[in-house]
Amino acid sequence: MATRPVGTVEAALLAKGMERDETHHHMFRKTVDDATHLVTRISHNAREIDDGLGHLMANQLCLQLREFWELVDCPLSEGDWDDIVRNRCAEGRNPFLWR
Repeated sequence: MATRPVGTVEAALLAKGMERDETHHHMFRKTVDDATHLVTRISHNAREIDDGLGHLMANQLCLQLREFWELVDCPLSEGDWDDIVRNRCAEGRNPFLWR
């Protein structure tokens, strides 16, 4: 099972264009093409992100788990991520979220 320190994940999200918003969690937000709003969060007391939490965060960010770890580890650039979101999230709808 893959794990990454929370600081590594947070730094990667910020480096890939997400904005941090402090509430009862560390919230991360990004809008692609004024249509798709990506939001994920990390608990204040979290120390590591494992595959279970990574999978949930990946879905919120319109990614598969493998792509999420690539986003964190840097092979997936912000531009490539934006392209994935544009292709998967027609009309701003994230296919990984059942809303």
